Amino acid sequence: MKKNKLIKYFIFCIFISFLILLFTSKNSPLYPINDWVDANAFFTMGKSMFKGVIPYKDLFEQKGLYLYFIYGLGSIISFKSFIGVFILEVISFGVFLFFVHKIFNLYLDEKKSIILLPILALLITTSRAFSHGGGCEEFCFPYLCIGLYYFIKYFKKSKLSNKEIIISGIMAGIVLMMKYTLLGLFIGFGLLIFIDYLRKKKYKESIMFCLYFFLGMLIAIIPGLLYLIINGALKDFIDCYFIINITSYGSAKMNIFSKLISLIKGFYSTLFSNGIIVFLLILLYPIFLYMINKDRRFNNNMIWLIVINIFFIYFGLIFYRYYLGPILLYMIVSLVGIALYCEKYTKKIKNKNYLKYLYIFIPIMCVILSYFGSNYREMILSSKDNYFHFKYAEYINKYDSPTLLNMGGLDAGLYTVSGIIPNTKFFEVQNISYERFPDNLDDMKYNVMSKNIKFILYYTKDGFDSNNQYIYDNYELVYDDKYVFEGYNFTAYLFKLKEI
Repeated sequence: MKKNKLIKYFIFCIFISFLILLFTSKNSPLYPINDWVDANAFFTMGKSMFKGVIPYKDLFEQKGLYLYFIYGLGSIISFKSFIGVFILEVISFGVFLFFVHKIFNLYLDEKKSIILLPILALLITTSRAFSHGGGCEEFCFPYLCIGLYYFIKYFKKSKLSNKEIIISGIMAGIVLMMKYTLLGLFIGFGLLIFIDYLRKKKYKESIMFCLYFFLGMLIAIIPGLLYLIINGALKDFIDCYFIINITSYGSAKMNIFSKLISLIKGFYSTLFSNGIIVFLLILLYPIFLYMINKDRRFNNNMIWLIVINIFFIYFGLIFYRYYLGPILLYMIVSLVGIALYCEKYTKKIKNKNYLKYLYIFIPIMCVILSYFGSNYREMILSSKDNYFHFKYAEYINKYDSPTLLNMGGLDAGLYTVSGIIPNTKFFEVQNISYERFPDNLDDMKYNVMSKNIKFILYYTKDGFDSNNQYIYDNYELVYDDKYVFEGYNFTAYLFKLKEI
């Protein structure tokens, strides 16, 4: 494909990404705030990192370093809002769509394949798996899609250049430093291609494939490791990102069988809340694999790839709806199958002018449907008065050098709106039971008892925990606003140190 065409298609991908995410992502300027606790935690880590605070060593949060770096870049553009993150989100999703287009081009005419991009963007961003906007899974889409593109290209053309193998390794390394449970696609990528080399008795090529792939991974992870080593945070990174993540999640009282039932229920409810996606992903996926390529070896490897991908995402037997996001990428195969089916019958149409209308009609309809299909449409252009964050931040910032601690749960967004950088290592309550990880709550109690912070946001849907009554010893209640998030009724208690 010529360079001018590549640029033109890339601009189109960015444009579609912007228009659809404008309605479907809470990072969009149409939303007064992204009140998702995960996104706010990432933003707090990112902006703190860019102010000299060292992740894992000085602040405790359990996603990968490169995700915080992305959010930190966003904070340079906008320190108290997600506008900067939205710009990076649009670019990231646009790059993802661009490589989806390259996958489509392996089977379809490049002009026809462009029609499918807004359809895929709509299906993904209006699914329940697209959680609020700015999730780690979403920011990994481009890297995962590049890996998927080279995987399909290998089994279609039976070869990858050394450069393409290194690039695939770089993508895997980036994902490793963002969320290692998403490595399933790359584990399947490496394992299945390696086995294919062995099957063909290309032993030298199989060894070189492994070397080039791991070289790519090293290229990606070395900058992050150097940053951690220079700042004396490598051990903290390993403990937090790997050991605690692997050993601490889930209830200590739940057995494996109970976890498995909970996982299946969550997977089922999230998947089947989007009927079209279920139809494309599950019912038609094997059929369209056969339509795309009648090579049984290719089809078997594609099935194995998605199975390995699912296994590594859910091996901890824990379910969150956004875990399903990376699995939705396999809808690419189903959409190609649908396009090939339609192409078979549209060849009989002599007048090809209908394509001109499709280029206009489909993107416009997808953008319109992205508004009506948005999971959070009620928040679009809503008043800031509906959100406690702005009132609380205005009150807090009347005081000199305010400090804040988010108790009760994950980062509710007050750090974001107020612009405060946490001054304690544990700045939020992780989703880990006290029995498995007491350090979090014990450290918070110490800092509250020692009056090391001026303001406390206690954000909870379970009511005020009687174990935290000690807060009233040195703090007074200022506000206790009610707030609805994801259908649950929360209370946001704001406490102020009595002495200020």
